[in-house]
Formats: sequence, C-alpha cells, structure tokens
Amino acid sequence: MMYRIVQCALLCLLAAGCDKEATKPPTAVAIPVTTAKAKTGEFPVKRTYPAIASPVWEIDIIARVEGWLEDRHVRQGSIVEKGELLFTLQKLPFEADVLSATAALRQAEAQELLAQVNYDRNAPLVASGAIAAETLDQYKANLAVAKAEVLAAEAQIIQAELNLSYTEIRAPIHGRIGATSIDPGTLLIPGTSNATLCTLIMVDPIRINFAPSANEFPEYLAKWTEDTPLHAEVVIPRLTTWKRDGTITFVDNAANPNTSLIRMWTDVDNSGHDLLPGQYCEATVTMRVLKDVVTIPSTALVQVASEQYVWLVGSDSKVTENKVVVNFQQDGTAVLVSGLKAGDQIVVQGMSKIRTNGTLITEAKPPTSPGTPPPSLKSSEKKKND
Repeated sequence: MMYRIVQCALLCLLAAGCDKEATKPPTAVAIPVTTAKAKTGEFPVKRTYPAIASPVWEIDIIARVEGWLEDRHVRQGSIVEKGELLFTLQKLPFEADVLSATAALRQAEAQELLAQVNYDRNAPLVASGAIAAETLDQYKANLAVAKAEVLAAEAQIIQAELNLSYTEIRAPIHGRIGATSIDPGTLLIPGTSNATLCTLIMVDPIRINFAPSANEFPEYLAKWTEDTPLHAEVVIPRLTTWKRDGTITFVDNAANPNTSLIRMWTDVDNSGHDLLPGQYCEATVTMRVLKDVVTIPSTALVQVASEQYVWLVGSDSKVTENKVVVNFQQDGTAVLVSGLKAGDQIVVQGMSKIRTNGTLITEAKPPTSPGTPPPSLKSSEKKKND
C-alpha cells in the first residue's frame, strides 16, 4: 500500500514539472544576417558604355619609287621609334640618276656661261652698227634659255636626290609595325599591291571610341556649355589594375541613323601597351555629382508590389519594415529620396530569413577565405602537432 502512495506522489511531481515546462515561453533565436549603415555625402552620377580601342594614327608604309627591296631592318610586330630605319631599296640606280643629273647641270651651266659671254661681247656693237639689234636680241634670248636650262637641271638633281632618299624607308611615328608579305628581293612598283610594305599604328596614346544614345546628347551638350570638359574613365574588364582617365575630345556631327547612337572618343595613356587597337573596354563618364545624398547598398532593398522597403535594425537588435523612396541605383548603390538618414542600420544580406517585424537578428560571421580548413580540422592538426 505504501508503495502505491509513493508511486502516485512521484507521478504528481512529474506532471507538475511538465506543466511548468509547457507554460514557459520559448526563447527567441536570433537570425544571423549582415548589416550596414546608411551613408550621406557626395555621389557621382555615371554612365558606362561599351567601348573599343583604335589607333590615333594608322599609316600604310608604301614604297614611293620603283626598285628592288634589299633589306627589312625590323621584326614584324615590334615597337619602332620615330625615324627608325624600316626598309632599304637598292640604291645604285638612284645614285646613278643623281650623278647623271649633276652632269646635266654642269652642261647647262657651261651653256649659260657661253651665252652670257656672247651677249656681253656683242651688246656694245649694236650702237656702232656692227651688228643688227635683232642679232643682239637673239643672243639675249639664248642667254635666257641657258639660264632656264640650268634651273631645269637643278630641279632634276633635287628630284634624283629625293628619289634616292626614298630608298631608305623610315618610321614616321613611334608605334607598332604590322605584318608584311613582301620579302627582300621583291620588285616594288608604286600604285600596285607590291608597293604597300606594312601598316604602322600609334599605340600610345590610344583612342577609345564609345557611343551614347542620341537622346543623351542634350545632357552632354549642357555640360560642355558650362565650359567644363567631360572626362571618361577607361577600364579593361577583368583587369582591375588598369584604369585611365581622358578628356572627351570628339563628338560626331550626326547620329547613326541605324542605331541612334552618337560617336565620341577620348585619347588615353597606353605607355605600357596593355590595350591593343580593336580590343574591347569600358568608358565611364561622370555626368554630375550629387551633394549630401543618402546612399545604401542595393542588396538591402526589398520590393513589395510597386514599393520598396528595407529592414531597419533597432537598438534592441530587432528589425522593422521601413519604406524608402529610391531616386536611382548605380554600381550596387541605391540613392534615396527619403526613408532613412545617415547612420541608420539596415539588413543587407539574409533578408529571406526574416518574416515579420520584431524579428531578432545578430551579425553573421564573415565568410572564410577559400582554402581555409574548418575549425575541427584545425584542432585535430594542432593536437597532432602537440
């Protein structure tokens, strides 16, 4: 009998304990999220366009005289300096032309001297009637012809020397030389395909071509009328270390009727030759700078119907749904019209875990770097070393 009484007492105590556990409120679990604070300050409004690089100068190296190509002095595809010798034509025929023209000049000068002597000797004889005036006129004409022949001979020397200088083909600019299919021993004939030796392009600076919509042109024009040049920041995608700044120096005088785009360009430094003509890049133009605006990461925005909200974190680490009005978004940043002030803390990652107002949150641990071993592995390695 006593055993039954003790058993019943134990059952009553257990039941009472269960009732207390059932009535105890559950402990709230903090949801791990990532937060950030709203900022205020200046914000540059930018436009980014796909762009393509092109050479500022592109020159075809063409033989200017007919002759045999004797030598090529540079390696194809190499960088050459202005004035560097590129190709040499056979010089002997042109040197002979210079000597021939020089000889012709000497003959013309001798004829001029003879004509001058005849004129000077006969000029006094006209007054005495020893010769007719018509005869003196003939001597005078002969002298004029002789002088003209000297000038013609001098012109022939200049032309012959110029042709001789064309046998050495030098780089007119600093740049990169292209491929050539013409080898030494080839007869070069101006005006034919056998005259173009290669193409030389300027690689520093380099021209960046991009094309905004023609609808944006009034905004660009308004900026230029303020006598402030517009700048473009040029980057190579996937090469974050390369960035250049240049002034927009050209705007086309008409939009492309097929695309309604208007061509612009800027020339930028390319001293390292990292950017090649024909390579794609990006050009970003800063149109204006907004003053004293509130900005937040775009990832914090939650779209509900036609309105946008953020989860605002209170001093008690609980979140509240807070409506914001966004002016525009750019490069992962949202510029607000209203809804937040500088210093307000908001949730930027992990919003999908939040269901209602008053949800308790905690700051999530930063992600580990790739290749970092888990804590369990670290501890086992430490024990092994010990």
